[in-house]
Formats: sequence, structure tokens, C-alpha cells
Amino acid sequence: AIVCLIALTIAAPVSAADSIWIEGEAPTTKSVNRHNWYDSVKEDALSGGDWLSHFNAKAEGAASYTFTVTTADTYTFWLRANPVKTKLSYRIDNGQWALIDMRGEVRGQQNIAKDNKPDLRFIAWIKVAKPKLAAGKHTLEFKFHSGPQNHGGIDAIVFVRVPWAPSGTQRPSAATAKAATPDTWFPFAADDDAFSPKSVTDCSNLIPAPAGQFGFLQRVGGDLKFTGAPAASKFWAVGSGPGMGGRSKTPKEMEQAAKWFRKHGINLVRQHTVVGAVGLLDAKGNFDATKLDTYDRWFATLKAHGIYTTWSVNYPHHGAILRKTDGYDATKFAELDATDKHRNGAAGQAITVNDFVNLDPELQAILWRYTDKLLNHVNPYTKLAYKNDPALAVLEVQNESNLFFHTLNDLRKAQQPTFARMMRRGFFEFLKKKYGSKEAVAKAWGQRKDRDDRWEQGEMGLMAPFHWGTDGPLYEFKGQHRRGGDYVEFLARMQRDYYTRRIKQFRTAGFKGVTVTTAWKGVGFSSLANLWADDAADCIDRHNYFGGGDGGHVIIEGKIANQSHLSQPGRGLFSIFMSQVEDKPFAVSEWTHMPPAPYKAEAAPLMAFYGLGLQDWDISYHFATSAVRFGDGWPNGGKYCSHTPHYMGQFPALARAVFEGHIRPGAAIAQRRVGKDAVYAGRDVLGQSIAGDGHDVKDFQGAATTSPETFGIGRVTLAFSENGKSKTQDLAPYWDRDKGLL
Repeated sequence: AIVCLIALTIAAPVSAADSIWIEGEAPTTKSVNRHNWYDSVKEDALSGGDWLSHFNAKAEGAASYTFTVTTADTYTFWLRANPVKTKLSYRIDNGQWALIDMRGEVRGQQNIAKDNKPDLRFIAWIKVAKPKLAAGKHTLEFKFHSGPQNHGGIDAIVFVRVPWAPSGTQRPSAATAKAATPDTWFPFAADDDAFSPKSVTDCSNLIPAPAGQFGFLQRVGGDLKFTGAPAASKFWAVGSGPGMGGRSKTPKEMEQAAKWFRKHGINLVRQHTVVGAVGLLDAKGNFDATKLDTYDRWFATLKAHGIYTTWSVNYPHHGAILRKTDGYDATKFAELDATDKHRNGAAGQAITVNDFVNLDPELQAILWRYTDKLLNHVNPYTKLAYKNDPALAVLEVQNESNLFFHTLNDLRKAQQPTFARMMRRGFFEFLKKKYGSKEAVAKAWGQRKDRDDRWEQGEMGLMAPFHWGTDGPLYEFKGQHRRGGDYVEFLARMQRDYYTRRIKQFRTAGFKGVTVTTAWKGVGFSSLANLWADDAADCIDRHNYFGGGDGGHVIIEGKIANQSHLSQPGRGLFSIFMSQVEDKPFAVSEWTHMPPAPYKAEAAPLMAFYGLGLQDWDISYHFATSAVRFGDGWPNGGKYCSHTPHYMGQFPALARAVFEGHIRPGAAIAQRRVGKDAVYAGRDVLGQSIAGDGHDVKDFQGAATTSPETFGIGRVTLAFSENGKSKTQDLAPYWDRDKGLL
């Protein structure tokens, strides 16, 4: 593996002729009101250990600074200030007042609250302007005028005329003013890529442009191949959209991002989610015109640079995608509205449909209006309807949701009584068709009943994901393997029927590319049934995350996950390795080794060499980036960032290895065959759920019939077949069990 190492060094500051650094807490004049709560911040995160702050609902704040320019030139004006819900205006030398764009070019945003609470106390670098400054003295003034309390804080001010990009409290140094050589250490402070023709990391020549010139992407056996290409293709991808920092990218930023992606070997992006990118259909059945135009331009820009697109069409458990005006059943709407935790509108107006789309054909029909409209929309920048554009390579039914998703636990509690009744009746009909009578069910299940079993009324009690253990049903259903197997079979057939209908709709609408169901992986003994439902599409897809620490989806001070993938084969990100279906392409549409983590740099090479190499997977999408340039180690304090040295810094070497086939696929060393008896056994027969239970920090649990060490030796596949036996090659030539070496 090729690993790029970039270190930060302390270098001498540049001369006063090239940069001017002003401490925010040292103004020439000020009219500010400090506040005990607002000033409860981490001083060590601030330049000089302090900042100038204002917090006063009754009056705006003001401050002025004087500084001297020794060399007349055009300077880049950087400001380290609080960007969160802040209005801060400035003027230079009694010029016109200008409002600073706090959603423009913002870098290095971090939480500086002493208690780590995600409130108003943040700091970030903002690129303000590029003023021409004459030699001599100048005055810089600021006004704090954020409603309702006019809050704001200034940590540092920089005017610089040499190439420099900010990182934390580092000042411009002599090392940033000259080009680094391969044998020297240098501060990593990346600005917009200039795309030098001398770049040794440029992978653009590996990505033919425009996208679509080889026809539509198709599944050919276990490979992905364009109809007009001589060989199969692999994809080194990221999750990315047209937004950046809470706003839409400008056309110039879109162009910069697409060129930057291509340079780093990225040939596919996944739009997560298209719902948010183009807006909802209004009462007249039209998309938000501004959002749609922005997305159209983004898609076209990517296409022009050889980058294909995957659509995650629906993300039903976030974002308002159902409104009262959509004509949905009023009773069901009210039930979802009452329990909606992610409401994006006033009560009773706009709700999320959570995961109920998977069980309700009426909801499925409403969401299809959105997808159908978008597929038939003609992009004015490409002159093609999306359904006819081969640059739209992959279409996913929905993101991270199915009938095995944990939010359906609520049905067991009858928090949505109409939906719970629908499912109880559906389970009854399934059992009646399978067994024929109440007596036959009782014989198969061993005479045990649930509180909600009412055969005479045509309803049978439901189970929930928290009941699905590795070795069988849990809690009140413990020991009821047959019932558990029947229940997941009921769900799997219902789910696969939905997928089959939806994919048929994709095809009838005219989409010719590759289809994917969802990346959600069921828990415990539902995992094989979940995978069988996913087998309805062209390509199997999974998500996986590993590492991180306290703070959930953001970085805060606290415990970190100090774990490596290399401590055991198949662990961490690769615990999904037993989900690869024989003769089907395999994708990982979201993955990352989450910061803070000392072993983060190992993840991308492992995904390239073991995932797309040895295991012959087809698409890797790192999650995610909205950026147009590199960030520092933890851009804006986020855990999902491709634009760091650990990831994007390694992409050119890794993408080249993937595209040029530097690692040959391994032999199919474990070919597993499973029939209905195994899929619906009511226990995890194959040990598919080896990834145990942390949200992102996963350890092995249960007993896998395929050793995790197999992942480091050759390909592991699974086929749903009543005929044929599983085949596993002798691992002894590759595995020294005594020494623990592969």
C-alpha cells in the first residue's frame, strides 16, 4: 500500500511585507458587552488565548483596528470568527459597509464551548474579500448585529499576499510561501487546487470524459460493464452533492469540485439524498425551480468531467417528504404525524414517512410520483431526460431502510395502530396461506401464543428487530424459532415484492442503468432474509462505519475508539464481507473510519486492496464530502469528511491501483449455498451477524460458519439455492493458526 504522510511543522513567520496578523482581542476601539455564558470557551483553541466577543440583546457591538501595510498589493482578507447564526459587517478606511458571508468560504469550524454543547459557541476561518491595500496606515471596523442578542466573536484577522490557507491558530509561515519538495516536510495548508500540468498525483487521464460515452452501465454476471466498453469497470467514489456549508455551490465551485474529484481518481458520486437536492413536488406537481436548476447544473458539471452519478432516491427517515396535500389517507397521516420525530413543518402539514413506505403501497405510489417526475425531467444543461442519460449509472430504491429497520419496533407497541393492524392482518394471511389452519400453526409453533394472536379476527402478533437474536428469538419469544423464521419470511417476501414492483417501474419509465435496493443490513437471524430481499436488484449494497468516539456524529472531547482493522481479519469496516452474493456486483455506498482515530489512515488502502482488489467488490463510496478543496484533519469538526489527507490524500495512488488492476481478485475460497430452511431458520445459521453491537465500534459476536480469516485469503460469496453444496477450500496453506498469520 502507498500511504501519503503529511506533517505539520513550526516554521518562521513570513515577513511583515507579506502578511499582517491582528489579534481579535486587541482592538483600537471597542463598544462590546461580554457575557459569562458566551465567553465560557476553550481559551487554548483561540489565538492568544482570548477573543473579542459581544452578546447584548439591547445594543449592537462595534470594534475597530488600525494596521500598517508596508507593501502595496492585493491581499486576501481572512477572519477567524464565530460563524454560527452571526451577522458581522465590516468596512475598510471608511468605505462601504459589507455583510460578511458566513456561509461562503468557511474552514476549520470547531466547537469551542467549554461544556462541548453544540450551541452558538463556535469558531471558524472565513475568507472575507481580496482588497487592494496601499502602503501606509489603514482602519478596519466591525459591527455585531445578529438578532436577537447581537452575538459575535473575533479571534484573529489576517491580510496575506502570499499563498496561504488557514489551519487553527497557525500563522502564515515562510514554508507556505514556497513550493515544497518531495524530500521536505511542510505545513499542510491547502487552498484551491491550481491543477498544475506537472502534478504527479493527477489521475485525470484515467477517467474518460464526458461520462456516458460508453453507453449505459449494466450488470454482467458479477461485474459492472458499460454497454459499449470492452471490459468491466470499477468505481472509486464519494458521497457528494451540490451543497456546501449550508448553501448551494456556485457554478465556479461546481467546476472546481468536479475537476478536483477527477484529479483524485473519483469517477462516481452518490447524491444523498436527491429529495433534499431538488425539493419536493408542490401542489401543482412541480419541483422547486431553484433547487432543481442547481442540481441539474451539478449533474451536468460532473458528467462533463467524466464523473457518473448514483441516486439515493428516497431517504424516508429524514426530511419532510409527505404533506397533507399529497392525498394520503387521513387516519394514517395523523398517526405518522403524531409520532414523527423529524417533522420539517407545522404539525399536520409536512411529515416524514419514516420506514412505513416499505409496508404501505399507498405511500409507495405517492413517492413514485416524485421519482417518475425526476426521471422524465430534461436537464437543460445536458439536453437529456435523466432516464435517457447514461451518466446516471445507479438508481437506489431508498437509503438505509426496509422492513427490518429498527424503527418498526414501534409497531409492536401499537404506536401507529392502523399500520400495526395492517401488519397483523398481513402476517395472518401469510400464515393462513402457508399452513392452512390455526391448528397447523399451533403444531408448527408448539402451541405458544402471543398477546396479539387473534386468529378468529384475522390477526397475528408481530415481532420486532429487538427480538431477533443471533441464536434465536429473544424475550417473550425465546425458543420460538419456527415463529421467528415465519415472521422474517413474511417480511422478506413483502419487502422483495415492493422492490420488484419499484424496479419494474424504473424500467418501465425508461431507466437502463444498474439498480440497488437499500444498504440496510438486518440484525440477528433476519440477516439472510434481508439479503434475499436485496437480491431483487442488480447490485448488492451495504454501509459500514468503524471507529470514532464520544460525540456521536460530531467530534467532541472525550473517549476515542483506539482500534485497528488489522487486529483481526474481517473486522470493522469489513464485517460486511459475508454479504457478497455470487454472480452479483457488490458496492459499499457509505463507509468511513471515523475520527478521532489514530488508525484512520489504514482504512482507504484496505478498502482498495482487500475490498475492490482481493474480494473483487465493484464500487467504493467514501462518505462524504461537500468540499471543493482539502480541509485539515477534522474539517469543521465533522466525522464524515473525504477531503482530508487520510482519505483524499491517498486517493490518487489507490484509484490508480484499482483502475489499473494492481491487485488481482482472489479465488472464490468460500462459496456458500443456502436454501429456505437456512434463510428462515429463526436463528443465524451462517453467523452472518458477526458485527456486534456498537453503533460504529463493532466487535465480533456469535459463531460464523465462515471464518473471518477467510476474508484475508480469498473471496467469500453466497448464493440462494436449494441445490448444490457449499464449498470452502482448505485454508491451511494460507493460514498459520499457531502464529496467527495469514
